[in-house]
Amino acid sequence: MPGAVQRGLQPAYRLTVLAAAAMAVVSAGGAFGTDWLYRDNPLIRATFQGQDLVTLFVAVPLLVAGLVLERRGSTPGRALWLGMLFYSMYGYLFYAVGAAFNAFFLLYVACFGLPLYALLLAVPRIDPADLAAGGDSPVTRVIAIGYQLVVAAGLGLLWTGISVASLFTGEVPAPIVASGHPTGVVFAIDLVFIVPPMLIGGVALIRRRAVGWTLAAVMGINGTVYTLSLAVGSAATVRAGVGTGAELPIWVGLTAFGAVTAGLLLARLGGAGTIPGTGSLATGEAAESTHDR
Repeated sequence: MPGAVQRGLQPAYRLTVLAAAAMAVVSAGGAFGTDWLYRDNPLIRATFQGQDLVTLFVAVPLLVAGLVLERRGSTPGRALWLGMLFYSMYGYLFYAVGAAFNAFFLLYVACFGLPLYALLLAVPRIDPADLAAGGDSPVTRVIAIGYQLVVAAGLGLLWTGISVASLFTGEVPAPIVASGHPTGVVFAIDLVFIVPPMLIGGVALIRRRAVGWTLAAVMGINGTVYTLSLAVGSAATVRAGVGTGAELPIWVGLTAFGAVTAGLLLARLGGAGTIPGTGSLATGEAAESTHDR
């Protein structure tokens, strides 16, 4: 039935609009009111400012664009929408549990919770085969497998290795000390939200499973925008005189790798046509209105 899928996703769409609005407010405040807002150490404050700039000028527009295209039945639009919802959830989890308490705390919780529940409402109603459409492109498949496994293995080995090493040295790992956090906030979030889905996505693509394409698109889009935010954040620490920028080439390289991966995946989906079972935006809204009456 035309519009049926959109109608079922209407709650997720509404949460997305709220999330985008909250993100715009929070990122603008952080980008242009850094000294007023943040109570973290200078390194983290500069990092947050760089990430806020990317969220405001890149992530929020991409989230809105993804939602608009999704509502029109665009397959690449669906991938972009889901990928940016994941970015929002993942990125603002750091702010909610890692930033020193400030005036935006409740907004951080909203920016984490709204996309989280949008994903929880949307994912059960989405067929992974929708994002597996477009045919099997060997080059795209190999690059997507490589990107996911490189990032998953890199982060998994890095954070696990540092944590295990601290058992023998008895010292708190240097990244935790530099962040001012009482524990490995970044370690925990990456080991739960990044490493497993990227490993699962990479293995699923190796085994030619439809879910592999879905995870590759979502994690590729999220990863590209997030490492871009890390690159800008790293540059901001150098500009503020509180960082060396030693990690900047890594973030730039991963951003380029992710952009190529996401671009190929979206281009592949571009030839798949509209999402099966969806109609135009107007049709979906009319169906919803009729259903509500």
